[in-house]
Amino acid sequence: MRTLAERLKLVEEVLVLAEGRLPEAVEARGRRVLEHAGQRMSFGTQTVVALAGATGSGKSSLFNALAGQQLAEVAARRPTTSQTRAVAFAPSDVQLLDWLGIQRRNEVPPPLEGFKDLVLLDLPDHDSTAAAHRQEVDKMVPVVDQFIWVLDPQKYADAAVHERYLRPLAKHRDVITVVLNQADRLSPDELRSCLADLRRLLDDDGLHGVKVLTTSATTGTGLDELRGQLATLASGKTAAAARLSADVDVLAAELALAVEGPPVGSPSRQSVAALERSLADSAGVPYVVDAVRISMLHRGSLATGWPLVKWLGRFKPDPLRRLRIGSGARHAQLEPDVAPRSSLPNRGSIAEARLKTGLRTLATELSDGLPTPWQQSIHERVHACVPVLPDILDRAVVTANLRTEAPPLWWQVLKILQWLLIAAVVVGLGWLTIDVALAYFQLPQLPRVMIRDIPFPLPTLLVGGGLLLGLVLSLVSRVFVGLGARSKARRARSVLHKRVAEVAQRQVVEPARAELDRLTESRRLVARLTG
Repeated sequence: MRTLAERLKLVEEVLVLAEGRLPEAVEARGRRVLEHAGQRMSFGTQTVVALAGATGSGKSSLFNALAGQQLAEVAARRPTTSQTRAVAFAPSDVQLLDWLGIQRRNEVPPPLEGFKDLVLLDLPDHDSTAAAHRQEVDKMVPVVDQFIWVLDPQKYADAAVHERYLRPLAKHRDVITVVLNQADRLSPDELRSCLADLRRLLDDDGLHGVKVLTTSATTGTGLDELRGQLATLASGKTAAAARLSADVDVLAAELALAVEGPPVGSPSRQSVAALERSLADSAGVPYVVDAVRISMLHRGSLATGWPLVKWLGRFKPDPLRRLRIGSGARHAQLEPDVAPRSSLPNRGSIAEARLKTGLRTLATELSDGLPTPWQQSIHERVHACVPVLPDILDRAVVTANLRTEAPPLWWQVLKILQWLLIAAVVVGLGWLTIDVALAYFQLPQLPRVMIRDIPFPLPTLLVGGGLLLGLVLSLVSRVFVGLGARSKARRARSVLHKRVAEVAQRQVVEPARAELDRLTESRRLVARLTG
């Protein structure tokens, strides 16, 4: 069995862990319980017992009888107690009475030895026509250690006491005693009938097992038994702890309701995949993948195309360089406070709508069936990244190493071959030009060089073959450049989706799981509190 201090520590841990995730009334009540318990436990072990009752119940007469002196004014019908009066049977704990806000104080000799640790309060009538009297009772109800509700044969069934006080205190039945006063006014049969009806009403209020005594301040009936009970309570020095423990019991039941719900789960693969797709769309991944394909086609054409016409391609912009994407390794080496940005176009409304739908779907899946405050906290955690998500996604795309900077080796080989063929064309043209010039000046021509089985001289072969082979290489290379571009695009899609998935985990899924872990731990603490 946990001590009161241990249970209060658990309450504090739950309130800290679940702050902002509990119903406002429950959270406020929990903080009041902690504050009240800390203050009450600092004031020593005197037991505070309050006599509460309706006008004409004989509450003040009973107070005087227990005190052994005429301290409270007595009237049959008119409320005479306007302020709470306290009587101590030993030197009063001044700080305790100050904390209770009691101004009218008395000290009398104890009628029994156990009364030395007792402070008896006479509360105003709870049904008084004066609002201040009712407010005084309401103020004392949450702070006193024990209650003695004084009822009389005429008004013991009054709904005011049952509905406003006894029924709400059903979970505090261990700190309540009910006294049927003025028993001398009833015959034995009437008294038995009245007690049976009173017990039925108390059971209906949830106060099963509450002790019911019969007293008469006039004849002294039942006073010795009541004094004995008060002496036992005070000498045991556990009444304050029992009251505080009852407060914790009530709070624990409310906390249990505030964290109940289906078992905490993990996001499904489908919802996470849908979220990642929506983030990828929002980050412009399809746009970047297409840009990678076009850029690799562009660069491959410049590297392997026919040199006589490929210079025209230099007038076309490189999509990746225009978007400032693809140099992930270089961007990754920047200082942490340097945030490279892409030049991707603004995300469209459709992509933004998909992003919000993905976030909402994930949050709804994780919070389904949970108490409303926890549903709200999970949705807030999932959506907390929305203001910064565009920048985070943009940086993830910019810093991704798409391996588009280093050209394939075969591009270089083909480029060299193309220039060698151009060199052959230049040599052949130069040779033919010299032959034409020599013939024009009627000078001896250069030797005619033939290759076996080829009917064309070498200069003509160099020009024609160089042009033809260069064109063929250019056409063939375009096919392979296209295949390589699509391969680069697929790899870029894989890399970017991986980067986006990391962002989804870090910015959305992990915060949501942390919130679920918080709920799981809160449930564990509440289970210990109620166990």
